[in-house]
Amino acid sequence: MVRHILFWRFSDAVTPDNRAEVFDLLHRSVETLEAIDGVVRCEIGEALPKSDCDFVFYTEFTSEEALRAFQDHPLHLAHKQRMAPYVKNRLAADYLF
Repeated sequence: MVRHILFWRFSDAVTPDNRAEVFDLLHRSVETLEAIDGVVRCEIGEALPKSDCDFVFYTEFTSEEALRAFQDHPLHLAHKQRMAPYVKNRLAADYLF
């Protein structure tokens, strides 16, 4: 099994006025990723105040091969495109467990 964790900051397109709406869009978009073969668990959470990031994306995969296939899967590519205007400063880590 592989854990894939991303830490992201919101871009300047996210304001106090639209932050909740953007986070809702992000959450719904992440839900689409659960249908990808090899995804065991997929979730997103808003970081607590004073964190070094705005939100965390957490996914578990059955294998490293499943993680590699996920990267180019059409649902994941569509998710990345939907989120592109709202995110920046991505930090990623993958590890076996």
